[in-house]
Amino acid sequence: MIKSMTGFGRGRHEGEAFACTVELKSVNHRFLDPHLRLPAEFAGVELKLKRLIQSRIKRGRLDLFLNIERNQTVEFSFNEPVLQAYLKAIEKLKTDFLLAGELDLVQLLRVPGIMNLEGMSLSSEGRQQIEDGVVQAAELALTELERMRVDEGVALRNDIVTRLGVIQERVEVIRRQIHGALNAYQERLKVRLGELLRGTPVDPNRLVQEAAFYVERSDISEEVTRLQSHLEQCEALLSSGEEAGKTLDFLLQEMNREANTILSKTTGLTGNGLEIANAAIVIKTEVEKIREQVQNIE
Repeated sequence: MIKSMTGFGRGRHEGEAFACTVELKSVNHRFLDPHLRLPAEFAGVELKLKRLIQSRIKRGRLDLFLNIERNQTVEFSFNEPVLQAYLKAIEKLKTDFLLAGELDLVQLLRVPGIMNLEGMSLSSEGRQQIEDGVVQAAELALTELERMRVDEGVALRNDIVTRLGVIQERVEVIRRQIHGALNAYQERLKVRLGELLRGTPVDPNRLVQEAAFYVERSDISEEVTRLQSHLEQCEALLSSGEEAGKTLDFLLQEMNREANTILSKTTGLTGNGLEIANAAIVIKTEVEKIREQVQNIE
């Protein structure tokens, strides 16, 4: 099954004292490249999440965002000894240095040690519960991400299959024109020899021999056979359940190479040669369009 490397997924898990949300975003990348953004206090769950991702995703840059909401009641208490010592120090300053002014309560509460925050510390059991919840939320997010990647993969596959069909048609055009290429090569050789000999008569038999030799060097039947083989491999790969992205990219590079060779061997020909060259240009164009799509296949 063809999968895209682009997708998004969100998962949420709610416990008695907390709720966590995991968001996953993925884009194309040559290899699997996970980036996890976790609160520092939950860095211990990073290894579990990476292993989970590696078990389900093969390629792509993946960004994971974690948000944790705690539901327990938060209370504040005051450190009275520190508060009393601070107030006494203020009064002494006023007396000793004849200072005037009123005490700002907001500024007072900002003094380190005056106010204590309670209910936010986690026990080892509570931390484990949250980490387990994060993993469950990540599993849900991965399921949604994979569903989107599969849906987009179907669209990519349909587009690639259509373009492979266009290439197949042009390969057949080239195949039909191969046997008629001798006349085109003969004509080009005759013109070039005429230019070199400047009107000196040319032996027709020698011309045929030279043209046959030239055709043998310029034969494109092997390139057409390899193009057909690569096409069949691409179609088989698209129908398999294997990872296809890297292999497809390699096959398309080879197809582009064969099309370039066909063009180089038919440059300057008219008639059949011109039809072959035009078909090869279409093949190159479609191959490049497919390669753009393949860059996003897992």
